[in-house]
Amino acid sequence: MAKSKLHFQRFEIKYYLPKSKADKLIPALLNHLNWDQNVIETGRDYYNVNSLYFDSPDYGCFWDKEAGVKDRKKLRMRYYQPVTSDDVQVFVEIKRKKNALVVKDRIKLEAKDCTSRTFDLTLKNLYHNNPEDDFLKELIWFKNRNALRPVIFITYKRKAFVGKKDKQFRVTFDYDIMTSPAKDLNNISTNFRPVYPGGVVLELKFNNILPAWFHRLIQKYQLNQLAYSKYCNSLRKIIPQLDDNNYLVN
Repeated sequence: MAKSKLHFQRFEIKYYLPKSKADKLIPALLNHLNWDQNVIETGRDYYNVNSLYFDSPDYGCFWDKEAGVKDRKKLRMRYYQPVTSDDVQVFVEIKRKKNALVVKDRIKLEAKDCTSRTFDLTLKNLYHNNPEDDFLKELIWFKNRNALRPVIFITYKRKAFVGKKDKQFRVTFDYDIMTSPAKDLNNISTNFRPVYPGGVVLELKFNNILPAWFHRLIQKYQLNQLAYSKYCNSLRKIIPQLDDNNYLVN
């Protein structure tokens, strides 16, 4: 993977569409976008995104989203290749959401430091050696204050593009979103369930304003903006009583 940033602040807008519409939209986007370098490096037209999400015993992060809390955040571990060895790179991040504005901070660890047995000690040692690091302090406080622990694993294929003129403008298509219960980075169930088998989540990521050419594509392809949460909809698949069937494909 290309070098990853450890801090992001940008606007994000999501659209929820059938695969057939996404497949038609991508060729039109290539008039204005290039394939992301991370995709090019794979030799395919996508790269894999794997995330282990944390929540409190009463699923506070889930209910904050459902209640429409404007300022909310969640903790997750994210990696881009299978955890086949102790030194696989894992990003531990807090994603904060304020309406369409997303602020994300992350630290980079190795897989051996991210298990249920090692994670808390790793954070404690990092903070001991970096007491001036405000993000580490927030991470430890957020995790401990809410008794956060791994809940579910989510994996999908991401097709990613960057603007030809504005390199900060990104468009991603997330296909084949799958989820399974998970209590540890080393203990992820192989009982995967499709979250949105007939469709794709399209995300726009930008710092300033949405370009005029994309507004035209929104109208042409009749894209409908949607506050889609991969985490919440995946949790509905794991806990059936939470599933209200609100994302059925027509």
